Order: sequence, then C-alpha cells, then structure tokens
Amino acid sequence: MQKVIIIGGGIGGLTLARACLDVGIEVELYEKRSLTEMLSGSGGIFIQRNAMRVYQLLWDGKISDRFSQQGGAILSGGFLSKSGEPLYINSPAFIRSENLGTCLLRSELQQILYEALPSGTVSTECAFESFEDSGDTVRVSFQDGSITTGTVLVGADGLYSPVRADLEHRDRLEPAIYSGTCCWRGYFEGSGVPLDARYSWGEFWGQSDRFGYFDVGGGRFSFYAFDNLPAGGNDEAEGGGLNALKSRFSDYASPVPEILVALANQTIYRDDIFDREPLGHEWGKGRVTLIGDAAHPVQPSIGQGGCMAIEDAFELVKRLNGAMVEDSIPLLLRQFEASRSDRVTRVFTTSRQVGKLGQAEGKIACLLRNWIYKLTPTWLADLQFKWLFDYVPNWDKT
Repeated sequence: MQKVIIIGGGIGGLTLARACLDVGIEVELYEKRSLTEMLSGSGGIFIQRNAMRVYQLLWDGKISDRFSQQGGAILSGGFLSKSGEPLYINSPAFIRSENLGTCLLRSELQQILYEALPSGTVSTECAFESFEDSGDTVRVSFQDGSITTGTVLVGADGLYSPVRADLEHRDRLEPAIYSGTCCWRGYFEGSGVPLDARYSWGEFWGQSDRFGYFDVGGGRFSFYAFDNLPAGGNDEAEGGGLNALKSRFSDYASPVPEILVALANQTIYRDDIFDREPLGHEWGKGRVTLIGDAAHPVQPSIGQGGCMAIEDAFELVKRLNGAMVEDSIPLLLRQFEASRSDRVTRVFTTSRQVGKLGQAEGKIACLLRNWIYKLTPTWLADLQFKWLFDYVPNWDKT
C-alpha cells in the first residue's frame, strides 16, 4: 500500500494531495505555517490552460468548475509600451480555445484547493526536520518531535526547500539567484477604473520597470509591478508601497495612474524575485522527490511557475499509479523527474528571457525592443508561448 508524504501546503502540494486521493493513494500533507497563513497570499495568480486541463480531470472537474466560477477568464491581453501603444496582443484564438485559463486571488485559490481535501489530510504548524530513507520506506521527522512514515516523500516546500536541503546534505540551501528585480503585488476593485474592455490583462513596459494587471473575478483585478533594484530593500524611505509605486508609474499611460488611485486603501506587498538554475534530469534520490519551486523555481514573467507545479503533481501521481511493485518506486520517481526536465527548463529559460526584455534599462535598448515587437507578426510572436499549451494531461485511474 503506497503512502505519500507531502511537505508544503502551497499550490503544488495541495494539488498533489488531491491527485493522490483520486487514484486511491494514501496521503498526508504537512505545512509549517498556520492554517490562516497557508490560506493567505499576495495578489493573484495565472492558472493557464495547460494547468486548467489538470483540474478538469481532478476531483471529477469540481476544482476547475470552482476556479471558473470564482476567478476571471484569461482572454485577450498582452504587452504595451509605457505610453499605452500595443506591442504584442494575443487572444485565446491562437490555441483555438475560448480562453487561456483562469486567474484568481492566491488566497481564494488556496481555499478552494484546501476544501477539495478530506478533513485531516493537512496538518499545519508542522515544520520538517529531516528524513531517513531505509530503502523500503521513508521516515520523516518534524521539529516538534513527531514522526511519520510513508513509501514516498515529496518536497513541495518552495524556493528554500528544507527537503531539498536534506537531500543535498545541507543545513540550508545555497542562496537563490537574484534576478535584479523586486516586485510589488496586490489587488484592487475595478469599479471606476478605466480599464480597456478589450483586454482581461495587460503589461506596460517602461525603462527598467513594468506594470501589469489582470482580472481575478468578481470585479476585482490583481496588479504587479517590477523595478530593477538591489535585493533586500523596502519602501520605508518613500513612505510606503503606494508612494513607491506612484514615484515610478504615475507617468504611465491610463489605466495605470487610475489603478494607483484605486490602491489607496489596499495592502501592497513587496518581495524580491529569485530563481535557481535547473537541476537537470534528476531532482531526488531513492524514495524522495521534489515538485514545483522546490525543484525548479522560475521568474514570474510568463505566469507559469504555479502551472509547472500543477503539472508536476499530476505527472508524479500518474507514474505512481502505475507502480506494480513497491521496489519500482525509486525508478518511477527518476522517470518522473526526467520526463519533466526539458519542459521546466524551457519555462525557466523563457521566463528569464521575457523578464530581461521587460526590464531592459537603456533607452536605445527599450526603443529597439518595442520596435521589434511592433513589427513582428502576431502569429510569429505567438510561437514564443504557443508550446506552453501543448500539454494535454490524461490518465487511466483504474
């Protein structure tokens, strides 16, 4: 009898737990944060069509249905210049679909995924300490002294994954790679903001900074903004996050200044953007593997970080569901990792490329970037992203 132990209650871990239950695999999920903290989050998140296809399969499509009811459909949108001139606009038609997925507030997404699990599946305030792989089972110890045992351990515990650190025989992971960019996030009420009805999302590119927004349902919109700044900064010297945003983006084209006004009474989060170089074709060892940011953190430039964790979760359970004998599990885990390697590496590379373009600093470099995008036929520019939606999950749960 298989039993999967998951460390981490983010989007990857919660999705993995639901997928395990769908095929009859026993699962326990442990999260170091409190339940309230686990169900919180800054701003919104893109669940693009490739990841939504997973949710259409899980729990008889109930998660997909709830996402669609709660969130905002990803329709036409794209990149614009600081002055509001369209540079690249795509639509769901480029993948022959009604939409490109759904966007939700992170807190609402977490709540939906948590509610998709039976009571008792998730244990919060349980911080991972270490694991011991005996060859037949994995023994997991927590900082409060408790212990559990399973046949598979999955680290879904993020950028600074303690499970990955233990795999690498380290007390903590080496520092992640700073992108040179910090990010502000939050959401606002769309009422009264002159948003272009043609677009459900838009990202305005300036010189070393950019500002974006997207529909998260219920008349609400999430925003994000980037600037090239040293790591570890804060907005205290500028009088808070809103003042920091106004000093950078007030001269952007509408609706950016109006969005800044709508943010007056909203919480604004700021953090730095990091990633790590891909691990290659092996992420784990023995009966231990990793998914999502624990294995392959990427910059958020193309909105696929969470989507990759969702795909990971599905593909991992698909492999485990095919296990005929317990001895085959380590091999199946390595096969899972190898099967995901090329795709997540390409997402990593594309995310960095788009981030570099959006954050270009020199005036000439920005003019050249904008000029190239404007002159590139939409069908050709679409090819940069079309491959993302080629992923079509399927499985036989019997």
